[in-house]
Amino acid sequence: MLNNFILGKRIRTSLLTGFVVFIILPALLVGLFTLLQSHRIMEKSVHNTLDYLADTQQNAMSNWLDGRKVFIEGLAQNEQIKIMEPEAATRVITETLPLDHSFRSLVLVGTDGWVKSGRKNNTIWVGDREYFKQAMVGKTFVSEVLISRSNNDPVITVATPVKNQGKIVGVLFGGVDIKVITKMVQQNFPGTGGESYLINSDGLMISESQFTPELIAKQLVESKSSMNLKLNTQASQMISRGMNGSGIYTNYLDQRVFGLYRWLPDIKMGLIVEKQYHTAMLEAGLNTYYSVILTSGLAMLFFIFFAVYYSHRLSQPLERLAQEVNNIGQEDFRSVINVGANKEVEELVEAINRMSTNLFHSTSQLNSLIEKLEQSQAELNQEKSKLAQISITDELTGLYNRRQLNDEMERLVSLAISLGKNISFMMLDLDRFKRVNDTYGHATGDVVLKEFAVILRELCRATDVVGRFGGEEFVILVPFVKSDVVMAIAERIRAEVENFIFDADHHRIKITVSIGIAAVEAVPGTSVKRTSEELIMAADKCLYKAKNSGRNKTVLELIEIDTEQPPS
Repeated sequence: MLNNFILGKRIRTSLLTGFVVFIILPALLVGLFTLLQSHRIMEKSVHNTLDYLADTQQNAMSNWLDGRKVFIEGLAQNEQIKIMEPEAATRVITETLPLDHSFRSLVLVGTDGWVKSGRKNNTIWVGDREYFKQAMVGKTFVSEVLISRSNNDPVITVATPVKNQGKIVGVLFGGVDIKVITKMVQQNFPGTGGESYLINSDGLMISESQFTPELIAKQLVESKSSMNLKLNTQASQMISRGMNGSGIYTNYLDQRVFGLYRWLPDIKMGLIVEKQYHTAMLEAGLNTYYSVILTSGLAMLFFIFFAVYYSHRLSQPLERLAQEVNNIGQEDFRSVINVGANKEVEELVEAINRMSTNLFHSTSQLNSLIEKLEQSQAELNQEKSKLAQISITDELTGLYNRRQLNDEMERLVSLAISLGKNISFMMLDLDRFKRVNDTYGHATGDVVLKEFAVILRELCRATDVVGRFGGEEFVILVPFVKSDVVMAIAERIRAEVENFIFDADHHRIKITVSIGIAAVEAVPGTSVKRTSEELIMAADKCLYKAKNSGRNKTVLELIEIDTEQPPS
Protein backbone atom coordinates (compact mmCIF):
# COMPACT_ATOMS: atom_id res chain seq x y z
CA MET A 1 0.00 0.00 0.00
CA LEU A 2 2.90 2.31 0.73
CA ASN A 3 4.30 1.62 -2.76
CA ASN A 4 0.95 2.52 -4.30
CA PHE A 5 1.03 5.72 -2.32
CA ILE A 6 4.44 6.66 -3.79
CA LEU A 7 4.44 5.22 -7.32
CA GLY A 8 2.99 7.41 -10.04
CA LYS A 9 3.17 10.58 -7.96
CA ARG A 10 5.68 13.34 -7.61
CA ILE A 11 8.10 12.98 -4.72
CA ARG A 12 7.21 16.47 -3.53
CA THR A 13 3.51 15.59 -3.50
CA SER A 14 4.09 12.25 -1.79
CA LEU A 15 6.32 13.76 0.88
CA LEU A 16 3.96 16.66 1.55
CA THR A 17 0.96 14.35 1.73
CA GLY A 18 2.88 12.06 4.07
CA PHE A 19 3.71 14.95 6.36
CA VAL A 20 0.07 15.99 6.50
CA VAL A 21 -1.25 12.48 7.09
CA PHE A 22 1.38 11.11 9.45
CA ILE A 23 2.56 14.16 11.41
CA ILE A 24 0.40 17.25 11.24
CA LEU A 25 -3.03 15.60 11.47
CA PRO A 26 -2.19 13.43 14.52
CA ALA A 27 -0.54 16.42 16.18
CA LEU A 28 -3.62 18.56 15.51
CA LEU A 29 -5.89 15.84 16.88
CA VAL A 30 -3.74 15.56 19.99
CA GLY A 31 -3.75 19.34 20.31
CA LEU A 32 -7.54 19.52 19.85
CA PHE A 33 -8.13 16.79 22.41
CA THR A 34 -5.76 18.46 24.86
CA LEU A 35 -7.44 21.82 24.26
CA LEU A 36 -10.87 20.38 25.02
CA GLN A 37 -9.58 18.63 28.13
CA SER A 38 -7.78 21.75 29.29
CA HIS A 39 -10.91 23.85 28.75
CA ARG A 40 -12.94 21.46 30.86
CA ILE A 41 -10.36 21.41 33.63
CA MET A 42 -10.04 25.23 33.58
CA GLU A 43 -13.82 25.70 33.65
CA LYS A 44 -14.13 23.25 36.54
CA SER A 45 -11.37 25.09 38.41
CA VAL A 46 -13.15 28.44 37.95
CA HIS A 47 -16.47 26.97 39.14
CA ASN A 48 -14.74 25.51 42.21
CA THR A 49 -13.20 28.90 42.97
CA LEU A 50 -16.61 30.60 42.72
CA ASP A 51 -18.12 27.87 44.91
CA TYR A 52 -15.41 28.49 47.51
CA LEU A 53 -16.10 32.24 47.47
CA ALA A 54 -19.85 31.63 47.78
CA ASP A 55 -19.28 29.30 50.76
CA THR A 56 -17.12 31.93 52.42
CA GLN A 57 -19.70 34.68 51.85
CA GLN A 58 -22.62 32.51 52.97
CA ASN A 59 -20.82 31.44 56.15
CA ALA A 60 -19.88 35.04 56.93
CA MET A 61 -23.48 36.20 56.52
CA SER A 62 -24.80 33.26 58.56
CA ASN A 63 -22.36 33.99 61.41
CA TRP A 64 -23.20 37.68 61.23
CA LEU A 65 -26.95 36.95 61.36
CA ASP A 66 -26.55 34.60 64.34
CA GLY A 67 -24.74 37.38 66.16
CA ARG A 68 -27.55 39.85 65.51
CA LYS A 69 -30.15 37.36 66.77
CA VAL A 70 -28.17 36.75 69.96
CA PHE A 71 -27.77 40.51 70.48
CA ILE A 72 -31.45 41.39 70.12
CA GLU A 73 -32.63 38.33 72.08
CA GLY A 74 -30.31 39.31 74.91
CA LEU A 75 -31.59 42.90 74.89
CA ALA A 76 -35.17 41.62 75.06
CA GLN A 77 -34.29 40.07 78.47
CA ASN A 78 -33.47 43.50 79.95
CA GLU A 79 -35.79 44.27 82.86
CA GLN A 80 -36.38 47.84 81.65
CA ILE A 81 -37.48 46.47 78.28
CA LYS A 82 -39.72 43.78 79.81
CA ILE A 83 -41.81 46.30 81.78
CA MET A 84 -42.65 48.06 78.47
CA GLU A 85 -42.33 51.55 79.96
CA PRO A 86 -41.57 53.87 76.99
CA GLU A 87 -39.14 56.29 78.64
CA ALA A 88 -37.13 53.57 80.39
CA ALA A 89 -37.07 51.43 77.25
CA THR A 90 -35.97 54.39 75.13
CA ARG A 91 -33.12 55.09 77.53
CA VAL A 92 -31.92 51.46 77.47
CA ILE A 93 -32.16 51.31 73.67
CA THR A 94 -30.26 54.59 73.28
CA GLU A 95 -27.45 53.27 75.51
CA THR A 96 -27.35 49.84 73.82
CA LEU A 97 -27.57 50.80 70.14
CA PRO A 98 -23.89 51.94 69.86
CA LEU A 99 -22.76 48.48 71.04
CA ASP A 100 -23.73 46.88 67.72
CA HIS A 101 -22.99 49.04 64.68
CA SER A 102 -24.95 46.73 62.38
CA PHE A 103 -28.27 48.03 63.67
CA ARG A 104 -29.32 51.48 62.48
CA SER A 105 -32.28 51.46 64.90
CA LEU A 106 -33.83 49.45 67.74
CA VAL A 107 -37.57 49.75 68.32
CA LEU A 108 -39.92 48.45 71.02
CA VAL A 109 -43.48 47.72 69.93
CA GLY A 110 -46.52 46.94 72.03
CA THR A 111 -48.82 43.99 71.45
CA ASP A 112 -51.18 46.38 69.64
CA GLY A 113 -48.53 46.98 66.95
CA TRP A 114 -47.80 50.62 67.89
CA VAL A 115 -44.22 51.78 68.49
CA LYS A 116 -43.52 52.40 72.21
CA SER A 117 -39.96 53.67 72.21
CA GLY A 118 -38.15 56.66 70.73
CA ARG A 119 -41.24 58.79 69.95
CA LYS A 120 -43.54 60.86 72.15
CA ASN A 121 -46.57 59.89 70.10
CA ASN A 122 -47.33 56.42 68.80
CA THR A 123 -47.29 57.54 65.17
CA ILE A 124 -45.96 54.36 63.55
CA TRP A 125 -47.93 51.12 63.41
CA VAL A 126 -46.24 47.86 62.36
CA GLY A 127 -48.96 45.42 63.26
CA ASP A 128 -49.29 44.30 59.64
CA ARG A 129 -45.60 43.49 59.25
CA GLU A 130 -44.72 39.79 58.99
CA TYR A 131 -41.84 40.14 61.46
CA PHE A 132 -44.28 41.52 64.08
CA LYS A 133 -46.71 38.65 63.54
CA GLN A 134 -43.98 36.03 63.79
CA ALA A 135 -42.53 37.58 66.96
CA MET A 136 -46.00 37.68 68.54
CA VAL A 137 -46.18 33.88 68.27
CA GLY A 138 -42.82 33.53 70.02
CA LYS A 139 -40.33 33.39 67.15
CA THR A 140 -37.15 35.34 66.52
CA PHE A 141 -37.69 36.31 62.88
CA VAL A 142 -35.55 37.83 60.12
CA SER A 143 -37.53 39.67 57.45
CA GLU A 144 -36.90 40.04 53.76
CA VAL A 145 -35.82 43.45 52.48
CA LEU A 146 -38.44 46.03 53.49
CA ILE A 147 -38.88 49.76 52.94
CA SER A 148 -38.66 51.52 56.30
CA ARG A 149 -41.79 53.46 57.26
CA SER A 150 -39.68 56.01 59.10
CA ASN A 151 -37.23 57.01 56.33
CA ASN A 152 -38.14 54.94 53.21
CA ASP A 153 -34.72 53.23 53.12
CA PRO A 154 -34.36 49.49 52.36
CA VAL A 155 -33.73 47.52 55.56
CA ILE A 156 -33.74 44.00 56.95
CA THR A 157 -35.53 43.61 60.26
CA VAL A 158 -34.60 41.20 63.08
CA ALA A 159 -37.50 40.84 65.53
CA THR A 160 -37.89 38.88 68.79
CA PRO A 161 -40.68 38.61 71.37
CA VAL A 162 -40.38 40.42 74.70
CA LYS A 163 -41.59 38.17 77.51
CA ASN A 164 -42.41 39.05 81.10
CA GLN A 165 -43.09 36.11 83.40
CA GLY A 166 -43.58 33.86 80.39
CA LYS A 167 -46.11 36.11 78.67
CA ILE A 168 -45.43 38.01 75.45
CA VAL A 169 -45.80 41.69 76.31
CA GLY A 170 -44.32 43.23 73.19
CA VAL A 171 -41.87 42.92 70.31
CA LEU A 172 -38.31 44.26 70.04
CA PHE A 173 -36.95 44.67 66.55
CA GLY A 174 -33.86 46.15 64.97
CA GLY A 175 -33.44 47.56 61.49
CA VAL A 176 -30.26 46.70 59.59
CA ASP A 177 -29.24 48.90 56.66
CA ILE A 178 -28.96 46.70 53.55
CA LYS A 179 -25.53 48.24 52.92
CA VAL A 180 -24.15 46.34 55.93
CA ILE A 181 -24.87 42.98 54.24
CA THR A 182 -23.88 44.03 50.73
CA LYS A 183 -20.55 45.29 52.06
CA MET A 184 -19.83 41.79 53.42
CA VAL A 185 -20.64 40.31 50.01
CA GLN A 186 -18.44 42.74 48.09
CA GLN A 187 -15.42 42.15 50.37
CA ASN A 188 -14.98 38.69 48.80
CA PHE A 189 -15.60 39.41 45.11
CA PRO A 190 -13.94 37.19 42.47
CA GLY A 191 -11.28 39.67 41.31
CA THR A 192 -10.91 41.43 37.96
CA GLY A 193 -13.99 41.07 35.76
CA GLY A 194 -16.06 39.57 38.56
CA GLU A 195 -18.55 40.58 41.22
CA SER A 196 -20.79 39.23 43.96
CA TYR A 197 -24.25 40.69 44.49
CA LEU A 198 -27.63 40.04 46.11
CA ILE A 199 -31.12 39.95 44.60
CA ASN A 200 -34.55 39.41 46.08
CA SER A 201 -37.08 36.77 45.04
CA ASP A 202 -38.50 39.11 42.38
CA GLY A 203 -35.13 39.48 40.65
CA LEU A 204 -34.44 43.03 41.86
CA MET A 205 -30.76 43.77 42.51
CA ILE A 206 -30.41 44.75 46.17
CA SER A 207 -26.69 45.45 46.44
CA GLU A 208 -24.89 48.12 44.45
CA SER A 209 -23.34 46.82 41.24
CA GLN A 210 -19.58 47.18 40.77
CA PHE A 211 -20.34 48.03 37.14
CA THR A 212 -22.62 50.98 37.87
CA PRO A 213 -20.92 53.26 35.26
CA GLU A 214 -21.68 50.69 32.53
CA LEU A 215 -25.28 50.39 33.75
CA ILE A 216 -25.75 54.15 33.70
CA ALA A 217 -24.16 54.35 30.23
CA LYS A 218 -26.62 51.74 28.94
CA GLN A 219 -29.46 53.62 30.70
CA LEU A 220 -30.36 50.54 32.70
CA VAL A 221 -30.31 52.57 35.94
CA GLU A 222 -30.39 56.27 36.74
CA SER A 223 -28.27 56.30 39.90
CA LYS A 224 -26.38 54.12 42.38
CA SER A 225 -29.51 53.52 44.47
CA SER A 226 -30.39 49.92 45.30
CA MET A 227 -33.43 47.98 44.12
CA ASN A 228 -33.79 49.80 40.82
CA LEU A 229 -32.53 47.11 38.43
CA LYS A 230 -34.75 44.19 37.44
CA LEU A 231 -32.67 41.18 36.32
CA ASN A 232 -33.77 38.61 33.77
CA THR A 233 -30.76 36.29 33.66
CA GLN A 234 -30.46 32.56 34.11
CA ALA A 235 -29.30 33.09 37.70
CA SER A 236 -32.19 35.39 38.65
CA GLN A 237 -34.76 33.07 37.06
CA MET A 238 -33.41 30.04 38.94
CA ILE A 239 -33.31 31.93 42.25
CA SER A 240 -36.92 33.09 41.77
CA ARG A 241 -37.83 29.38 41.64
CA GLY A 242 -35.84 28.69 44.80
CA MET A 243 -33.16 26.75 42.93
CA ASN A 244 -29.36 26.74 43.39
CA GLY A 245 -26.81 26.02 40.69
CA SER A 246 -23.99 27.21 38.48
CA GLY A 247 -23.19 27.53 34.81
CA ILE A 248 -21.90 29.63 31.95
CA TYR A 249 -24.44 32.20 30.78
CA THR A 250 -25.00 35.84 29.78
CA ASN A 251 -25.25 38.27 32.69
CA TYR A 252 -27.22 41.50 33.00
CA LEU A 253 -24.47 43.38 31.09
CA ASP A 254 -24.76 40.95 28.13
CA GLN A 255 -21.36 39.48 29.03
CA ARG A 256 -20.57 35.76 28.94
CA VAL A 257 -19.72 34.80 32.51
CA PHE A 258 -19.10 31.92 34.85
CA GLY A 259 -21.87 32.13 37.42
CA LEU A 260 -22.90 30.52 40.71
CA TYR A 261 -26.24 31.29 42.34
CA ARG A 262 -27.82 30.33 45.67
CA TRP A 263 -30.98 31.18 47.57
CA LEU A 264 -30.13 32.13 51.18
CA PRO A 265 -33.23 31.35 53.26
CA ASP A 266 -31.82 32.94 56.44
CA ILE A 267 -31.90 36.42 54.89
CA LYS A 268 -34.43 35.66 52.12
CA MET A 269 -32.11 36.84 49.37
CA GLY A 270 -30.27 35.27 46.48
CA LEU A 271 -26.46 35.36 46.29
CA ILE A 272 -24.89 35.50 42.81
CA VAL A 273 -21.13 35.24 42.18
CA GLU A 274 -20.00 35.88 38.57
CA LYS A 275 -16.75 36.32 36.64
CA GLN A 276 -16.25 37.22 32.99
CA TYR A 277 -15.55 34.07 30.99
CA HIS A 278 -12.55 35.32 29.02
CA THR A 279 -10.86 36.90 32.05
CA ALA A 280 -11.38 33.80 34.19
CA MET A 281 -9.98 31.48 31.52
CA LEU A 282 -6.90 33.68 31.02
CA GLU A 283 -6.26 33.66 34.75
CA ALA A 284 -6.64 29.87 34.75
CA GLY A 285 -3.78 29.52 32.23
CA LEU A 286 -5.42 29.63 28.79
CA ASN A 287 -2.99 32.27 27.52
CA THR A 288 0.00 30.00 28.13
CA TYR A 289 -1.77 27.16 26.35
CA TYR A 290 -2.45 29.31 23.27
CA SER A 291 1.21 30.35 23.17
CA VAL A 292 2.30 26.71 23.14
CA ILE A 293 -0.19 25.88 20.35
CA LEU A 294 1.03 28.84 18.26
CA THR A 295 4.68 27.82 18.68
CA SER A 296 3.86 24.24 17.68
CA GLY A 297 1.92 25.46 14.64
CA LEU A 298 4.78 27.65 13.45
CA ALA A 299 7.17 24.73 13.84
CA MET A 300 4.87 22.55 11.73
CA LEU A 301 4.63 25.17 8.98
CA PHE A 302 8.38 25.52 8.90
CA PHE A 303 8.97 21.81 8.43
CA ILE A 304 6.32 21.54 5.70
CA PHE A 305 8.20 24.20 3.76
CA PHE A 306 11.44 22.33 4.42
CA ALA A 307 9.97 19.09 3.03
CA VAL A 308 8.62 20.74 -0.14
CA TYR A 309 11.90 22.54 -0.83
CA TYR A 310 14.10 19.46 -0.57
CA SER A 311 11.73 16.74 -1.78
CA HIS A 312 13.06 16.76 -5.39
CA ARG A 313 16.57 15.91 -4.09
CA LEU A 314 15.49 12.72 -2.33
CA SER A 315 15.59 9.27 -3.94
CA GLN A 316 16.12 5.74 -2.63
CA PRO A 317 16.13 6.41 1.14
CA LEU A 318 12.60 7.85 0.98
CA GLU A 319 10.84 4.53 1.61
CA ARG A 320 12.77 4.04 4.81
CA LEU A 321 12.31 7.70 5.65
CA ALA A 322 8.55 7.37 5.09
CA GLN A 323 8.45 4.43 7.49
CA GLU A 324 10.22 6.44 10.17
CA VAL A 325 7.94 9.41 9.58
CA ASN A 326 4.99 7.06 10.02
CA ASN A 327 6.34 6.19 13.48
CA ILE A 328 6.34 9.86 14.36
CA GLY A 329 2.78 10.06 13.03
CA GLN A 330 1.89 7.45 15.67
CA GLU A 331 2.88 10.04 18.33
CA ASP A 332 6.31 8.51 19.00
CA PHE A 333 7.87 11.99 19.09
CA ARG A 334 11.10 10.71 20.64
CA SER A 335 11.88 8.44 17.67
CA VAL A 336 15.29 9.28 16.12
CA ILE A 337 15.54 8.90 12.31
CA ASN A 338 18.83 7.63 10.83
CA VAL A 339 18.56 6.50 7.19
CA GLY A 340 22.24 6.75 6.23
CA ALA A 341 21.48 8.59 2.98
CA ASN A 342 23.19 11.37 1.05
CA LYS A 343 23.78 14.81 2.45
CA GLU A 344 20.48 16.28 1.22
CA VAL A 345 18.39 13.48 2.76
CA GLU A 346 20.41 13.62 5.97
CA GLU A 347 19.59 17.28 6.25
CA LEU A 348 15.91 16.46 5.89
CA VAL A 349 16.27 13.71 8.47
CA GLU A 350 17.88 16.18 10.85
CA ALA A 351 15.04 18.65 10.33
CA ILE A 352 12.40 16.00 11.01
CA ASN A 353 14.24 14.97 14.16
CA ARG A 354 14.16 18.58 15.35
CA MET A 355 10.47 18.74 14.61
CA SER A 356 9.90 15.57 16.63
CA THR A 357 11.82 17.06 19.54
CA ASN A 358 9.86 20.31 19.41
CA LEU A 359 6.57 18.43 19.32
CA PHE A 360 7.69 16.33 22.26
CA HIS A 361 8.58 19.44 24.26
CA SER A 362 5.33 21.15 23.28
CA THR A 363 3.30 18.12 24.33
CA SER A 364 5.29 17.94 27.58
CA GLN A 365 4.50 21.59 28.26
CA LEU A 366 0.80 20.95 27.67
CA ASN A 367 0.83 17.94 29.99
CA SER A 368 2.69 20.00 32.59
CA LEU A 369 0.01 22.69 32.34
CA ILE A 370 -2.72 20.12 32.91
CA GLU A 371 -0.85 18.71 35.93
CA LYS A 372 -0.51 22.21 37.40
CA LEU A 373 -4.24 22.81 36.98
CA GLU A 374 -5.05 19.52 38.70
CA GLN A 375 -2.58 20.35 41.48
CA SER A 376 -4.24 23.76 41.94
CA GLN A 377 -7.57 22.00 42.26
CA ALA A 378 -6.17 19.65 44.91
CA GLU A 379 -4.69 22.58 46.83
CA LEU A 380 -8.03 24.39 46.71
CA ASN A 381 -9.79 21.34 48.15
CA GLN A 382 -7.17 21.17 50.89
CA GLU A 383 -7.70 24.85 51.76
CA LYS A 384 -11.46 24.28 51.92
CA SER A 385 -10.87 21.42 54.39
CA LYS A 386 -8.64 23.68 56.49
CA LEU A 387 -11.30 26.40 56.47
CA ALA A 388 -13.93 23.92 57.66
CA GLN A 389 -11.62 22.91 60.56
CA ILE A 390 -10.90 26.53 61.48
CA SER A 391 -14.63 27.33 61.62
CA ILE A 392 -15.20 24.90 64.55
CA THR A 393 -12.03 25.37 66.61
CA ASP A 394 -10.50 28.09 68.75
CA GLU A 395 -7.50 29.57 66.94
CA LEU A 396 -5.26 29.85 70.02
CA THR A 397 -5.85 26.51 71.81
CA GLY A 398 -7.14 24.23 69.06
CA LEU A 399 -10.15 23.32 71.23
CA TYR A 400 -13.75 23.59 70.07
CA ASN A 401 -14.99 27.19 69.81
CA ARG A 402 -18.22 28.45 71.33
CA ARG A 403 -20.31 27.86 68.24
CA GLN A 404 -19.22 24.21 67.94
CA LEU A 405 -19.71 23.74 71.69
CA ASN A 406 -23.34 24.82 71.31
CA ASP A 407 -23.83 22.22 68.56
CA GLU A 408 -22.13 19.49 70.61
CA MET A 409 -24.16 20.37 73.70
CA GLU A 410 -27.44 20.16 71.77
CA ARG A 411 -26.38 16.78 70.37
CA LEU A 412 -25.24 15.25 73.68
CA VAL A 413 -28.14 16.62 75.74
CA SER A 414 -30.61 15.29 73.18
CA LEU A 415 -28.92 11.87 73.27
CA ALA A 416 -28.84 11.83 77.08
CA ILE A 417 -32.57 12.66 77.24
CA SER A 418 -33.51 9.95 74.75
CA LEU A 419 -31.40 7.36 76.67
CA GLY A 420 -32.28 8.60 80.17
CA LYS A 421 -28.58 9.04 81.01
CA ASN A 422 -26.60 11.49 83.13
CA ILE A 423 -25.05 14.57 81.52
CA SER A 424 -22.74 17.07 83.26
CA PHE A 425 -21.55 20.54 82.28
CA MET A 426 -18.28 21.83 83.73
CA MET A 427 -17.14 25.48 83.63
CA LEU A 428 -13.46 26.21 84.42
CA ASP A 429 -11.91 29.63 84.98
CA LEU A 430 -8.21 30.32 85.62
CA ASP A 431 -7.88 32.25 88.88
CA ARG A 432 -6.44 35.74 88.67
CA PHE A 433 -5.46 35.21 85.05
CA LYS A 434 -5.63 38.96 84.43
CA ARG A 435 -2.68 39.31 86.80
CA VAL A 436 -0.62 37.04 84.49
CA ASN A 437 -1.40 39.25 81.47
CA ASP A 438 -0.71 42.44 83.42
CA THR A 439 2.55 41.12 84.89
CA TYR A 440 4.08 39.13 82.04
CA GLY A 441 2.22 40.31 78.96
CA HIS A 442 -0.47 38.83 76.72
CA ALA A 443 2.02 36.65 74.82
CA THR A 444 2.87 34.86 78.06
CA GLY A 445 -0.83 34.64 78.89
CA ASP A 446 -1.46 32.95 75.54
CA VAL A 447 1.21 30.32 76.32
CA VAL A 448 -0.49 29.62 79.68
CA LEU A 449 -3.86 29.18 77.94
CA LYS A 450 -2.37 26.76 75.39
CA GLU A 451 -0.64 24.68 78.09
CA PHE A 452 -3.87 24.63 80.11
CA ALA A 453 -5.70 23.34 77.01
CA VAL A 454 -3.13 20.52 76.73
CA ILE A 455 -3.81 19.56 80.37
CA LEU A 456 -7.56 19.42 79.71
CA ARG A 457 -7.11 17.19 76.65
CA GLU A 458 -4.82 14.80 78.55
CA LEU A 459 -7.06 14.45 81.63
CA CYS A 460 -10.44 14.21 79.88
CA ARG A 461 -11.90 11.06 78.35
CA ALA A 462 -12.19 10.51 74.62
CA THR A 463 -15.98 10.92 74.88
CA ASP A 464 -15.78 14.26 76.69
CA VAL A 465 -16.17 17.49 74.73
CA VAL A 466 -13.64 20.19 75.65
CA GLY A 467 -13.82 23.77 74.43
CA ARG A 468 -12.98 27.39 75.10
CA PHE A 469 -15.86 29.75 75.88
CA GLY A 470 -13.65 32.84 75.66
CA GLY A 471 -10.85 34.53 77.55
CA GLU A 472 -9.68 32.28 80.39
CA GLU A 473 -13.03 30.43 80.59
CA PHE A 474 -13.23 26.83 79.38
CA VAL A 475 -16.02 24.21 79.43
CA ILE A 476 -16.21 20.42 79.41
CA LEU A 477 -19.28 18.31 78.53
CA VAL A 478 -19.13 14.96 80.35
CA PRO A 479 -21.81 12.55 79.11
CA PHE A 480 -23.26 9.36 80.55
CA VAL A 481 -21.37 9.09 83.91
CA LYS A 482 -22.48 9.76 87.49
CA SER A 483 -21.68 12.93 89.35
CA ASP A 484 -18.98 11.34 91.54
CA VAL A 485 -17.01 10.38 88.41
CA VAL A 486 -17.40 13.92 87.05
CA MET A 487 -16.24 15.31 90.40
CA ALA A 488 -13.18 13.04 90.27
CA ILE A 489 -12.31 14.28 86.76
CA ALA A 490 -12.66 17.89 87.89
CA GLU A 491 -10.51 17.33 90.97
CA ARG A 492 -7.77 15.70 88.87
CA ILE A 493 -7.76 18.76 86.64
CA ARG A 494 -7.76 21.18 89.59
CA ALA A 495 -4.92 19.33 91.35
CA GLU A 496 -2.86 19.02 88.16
CA VAL A 497 -3.15 22.76 87.47
CA GLU A 498 -2.32 23.60 91.10
CA ASN A 499 0.89 21.55 90.94
CA PHE A 500 1.81 22.43 87.36
CA ILE A 501 4.50 25.02 86.63
CA PHE A 502 3.69 26.92 83.45
CA ASP A 503 6.92 27.64 81.57
CA ALA A 504 6.13 30.67 79.39
CA ASP A 505 8.87 32.81 77.88
CA HIS A 506 11.32 31.73 80.62
CA HIS A 507 8.76 32.68 83.31
CA ARG A 508 7.84 29.92 85.76
CA ILE A 509 4.23 30.67 86.64
CA LYS A 510 1.95 29.03 89.20
CA ILE A 511 -1.79 29.42 88.77
CA THR A 512 -4.97 27.72 90.00
CA VAL A 513 -8.35 27.00 88.51
CA SER A 514 -11.90 27.25 89.89
CA ILE A 515 -14.48 24.79 88.61
CA GLY A 516 -18.28 24.85 88.66
CA ILE A 517 -20.20 21.68 87.74
CA ALA A 518 -23.87 21.11 87.03
CA ALA A 519 -25.08 17.50 86.68
CA VAL A 520 -28.51 16.16 85.80
CA GLU A 521 -30.04 12.76 85.21
CA ALA A 522 -31.90 13.44 81.98
CA VAL A 523 -35.52 12.29 81.77
CA PRO A 524 -37.16 11.40 78.43
CA GLY A 525 -39.56 14.13 77.40
CA THR A 526 -37.51 16.97 78.86
CA SER A 527 -36.83 19.96 76.60
CA VAL A 528 -33.33 19.89 75.10
CA LYS A 529 -33.10 23.68 75.06
CA ARG A 530 -34.33 24.04 78.63
CA THR A 531 -32.00 21.31 79.92
CA SER A 532 -29.04 22.99 78.22
CA GLU A 533 -29.91 26.39 79.64
CA GLU A 534 -30.39 25.02 83.17
CA LEU A 535 -27.02 23.22 83.02
CA ILE A 536 -25.22 26.37 81.90
CA MET A 537 -26.87 28.57 84.55
CA ALA A 538 -26.26 26.07 87.35
CA ALA A 539 -22.61 25.54 86.35
CA ASP A 540 -22.09 29.30 86.21
CA LYS A 541 -23.53 29.66 89.74
CA CYS A 542 -21.26 26.88 91.01
CA LEU A 543 -18.25 28.57 89.40
CA TYR A 544 -19.27 31.80 91.14
CA LYS A 545 -19.42 29.95 94.48
CA ALA A 546 -16.00 28.40 93.86
CA LYS A 547 -14.54 31.83 93.16
CA ASN A 548 -16.15 33.45 96.21
CA SER A 549 -15.12 30.62 98.55
CA GLY A 550 -11.43 31.30 98.02
CA ARG A 551 -10.75 30.07 94.46
CA ASN A 552 -8.94 26.82 93.59
CA LYS A 553 -12.18 25.02 94.45
CA THR A 554 -14.58 22.62 92.77
CA VAL A 555 -18.31 23.09 93.41
CA LEU A 556 -20.91 20.63 92.07
CA GLU A 557 -24.70 20.89 92.03
CA LEU A 558 -27.18 18.16 91.11
CA ILE A 559 -30.19 19.68 89.40
CA GLU A 560 -33.58 18.28 88.45
CA ILE A 561 -35.64 19.32 85.46
CA ASP A 562 -39.30 18.33 85.24
CA THR A 563 -40.96 17.36 81.99
CA GLU A 564 -43.52 20.18 82.08
CA GLN A 565 -43.42 22.49 79.09
CA PRO A 566 -42.21 26.03 79.85
CA PRO A 567 -44.79 28.80 79.47
CA SER A 568 -45.05 30.12 75.94
